[in-house]
Amino acid sequence: METKLIVWDWDGTLVDSFETIRQAYNAARTAFGLSAWSLEETQVNVALSGRDVFPKMFGENAEEASRIFYKTYENMAAATVVAKVGRKGLLKRTTDKGVHHVIVSNKRGDILRNECAALGWSHLFKAIVGSGDAEVDKPAAAPVTLAYAQANIPLEAKHIMIGDTPVDGHTAKAAGITSILLAGETREAEFLQDEADYIMEYKDLESFLSQYWGL
Repeated sequence: METKLIVWDWDGTLVDSFETIRQAYNAARTAFGLSAWSLEETQVNVALSGRDVFPKMFGENAEEASRIFYKTYENMAAATVVAKVGRKGLLKRTTDKGVHHVIVSNKRGDILRNECAALGWSHLFKAIVGSGDAEVDKPAAAPVTLAYAQANIPLEAKHIMIGDTPVDGHTAKAAGITSILLAGETREAEFLQDEADYIMEYKDLESFLSQYWGL
């Protein structure tokens, strides 16, 4: 029997926490003489996980930069994360129609789960997997594989990963599932071309899912 499952990205897809991320990165960047990022620069540059980004950005100072970043972020995160418009309703409606949901994010796993709990959403997901939970992070398939194992649902090619950056498209391809990238969230459609199976605006997503699965 066919199952219906969506693998969701978190930041930029279900929630908006980029201002908090920007402030945390800038605390670390300015501590080591790097220029502060604008909100737009933050959105473009943070698709990969911290454990992949910090060594490249800070070199030998990566460990201390990571400490500054997470201390700043943890002091703000749960209180400042904001659900994107309409997401909770979509999650509930599709759940009622038999769709399972999991999260696979490059945000550190414990912080991700705390943010999800702060929104009162934890019960909506069969698994919540973040950076550091699997051996490697997105765009590798490992965190998706872990999410399926935690959800105890076999992977099917018609399952969908929904995100907002090319990293999400690459992750879906690596895992062997279908990909949707949402244009107009952190990147316009022109910057997402050829990075996923489907590219659309959020306003068209629910009708697409209804047709795709016959909901």
